[in-house]
Amino acid sequence: MNIYENFQVKDVIDSAPITSSIGAFDGIHLGHRALFTKAMQVSNKSFQIVTFNKIPKVFFNKNFLPLLDIQERISIFRETTASNLIFLDFESVNDMTPLQFCNFLKENLKTNKLVIGKDFKFGKERKGDIKTLLDFFGPENIFLLEDYLIESQKVSTTKIRDLYANGNIQAAQKLLGRKITFSGKVIKGKQLGSSIGIPTANIKLPYETQLPKYGVYAVNVHVNGIQYLGCLNIGINPTVDSDNVTKIEIHILHFDKNIYDHELTFELLDFIRGEQEFDSVENLKSQILKDISKIKKNF
Repeated sequence: MNIYENFQVKDVIDSAPITSSIGAFDGIHLGHRALFTKAMQVSNKSFQIVTFNKIPKVFFNKNFLPLLDIQERISIFRETTASNLIFLDFESVNDMTPLQFCNFLKENLKTNKLVIGKDFKFGKERKGDIKTLLDFFGPENIFLLEDYLIESQKVSTTKIRDLYANGNIQAAQKLLGRKITFSGKVIKGKQLGSSIGIPTANIKLPYETQLPKYGVYAVNVHVNGIQYLGCLNIGINPTVDSDNVTKIEIHILHFDKNIYDHELTFELLDFIRGEQEFDSVENLKSQILKDISKIKKNF
């Protein structure tokens, strides 16, 4: 796979005419994967994925964070048979008119066929639509996919974000077609966990991505190639902290090694409970022990 990062309006790929599948692809859910499968069929396996270095919805709305960072997106895109992966520099192409963008697709990205979702919009102020593409490329070169449904439910990034917000991890993973995972470095925290006999690994993520609802989760933790069960807390720790900073802490079951500065990965299994403020550290400890017992019993 040839990867082009921060592709700008002046850039040109080195390719014969090729089928393109284009979209924001935030989260890369099963609906997106269906587009890639269709593109492979249309092109006899030689197709390219065209996306953006910044998710447009995230770019325009500072309340949103991407579901995946760019390295995670690249890792998942590599699972496809795409020949090229192109990250358009969004700020560079954002002001293009629909006609300019069509010409850009044809001349700079060597696109001769397009496989897209039926709601695809593009160009300045999102004025370009499917009709624009049909008129420019011809109906024989545009392949539209209807909504991808699971149990009569449309798979969409908006729906997945809603599931994240409600801690509905298993439903979100069903629409994504994969586990929700995060990777980061273990850093030193206040060491409160150790002081109450429940040590935690404090995780710093390399990029800001969308986190699920604040609370406690069962997780699988991967450390140095070995998997452990863990009890994850995401939140601001209202019982002991007042800085309003989101923290990610994992108590790794049956584990007692020093892993400061180590990289680890954790995958969400299920939501256990929402974040709570307790009137004492002792009551907090009591609840954490209950959470760990529940995780041991069910996972």
